[in-house]
Amino acid sequence: MDAEELRDTLLALGGQLDETRFGPAEPVTIRADGLVLSGKRRSIYVQQLRKQSPSLLESFDLPAMNPNCLQRTDSLVAPQALHLLNDSSIREMARQFATRVRRVAGDNPMRQVEHIYWVALSRPPSVEEMKICLESLASFARQSTADVALAGESKAESSPDALATLCHTVMNSAAFLYLD
Repeated sequence: MDAEELRDTLLALGGQLDETRFGPAEPVTIRADGLVLSGKRRSIYVQQLRKQSPSLLESFDLPAMNPNCLQRTDSLVAPQALHLLNDSSIREMARQFATRVRRVAGDNPMRQVEHIYWVALSRPPSVEEMKICLESLASFARQSTADVALAGESKAESSPDALATLCHTVMNSAAFLYLD
């Protein structure tokens, strides 16, 4: 996906995309760690500043608009994967996606995996993918439960973390990022 499509799709997965048409540009903000973030409106409405383009869009080859863009560059570099893996705003989008999945699929892991695949990839998971996802979800839940126990918190807080981790994993998959 192009940068704009990726950003909009990540927001849409969690039900956070603001599809309001027209109006002023969505301003960008600079975090203390130097990443530049934009709000929830579609990418076409994000304010374009020469020295402060949103980090996600810049990582995924947002074209330079001065004076104009004749051809979009297309790269595949490690910082793209690292951005999706480590950025806290992407992790928050995964948590929002997990909340959406839980609201529709309930606490049934099989239904959760099916819903994740239908929403993120527009297809059902294969038998092998279902098996791997269910095993991963159980493993994430066990690890999360162990982490919560060490912190002395309640066990009920661990399950959403496991589902969010699975959602984050699917959001980082080649099947999600590359359209055939």
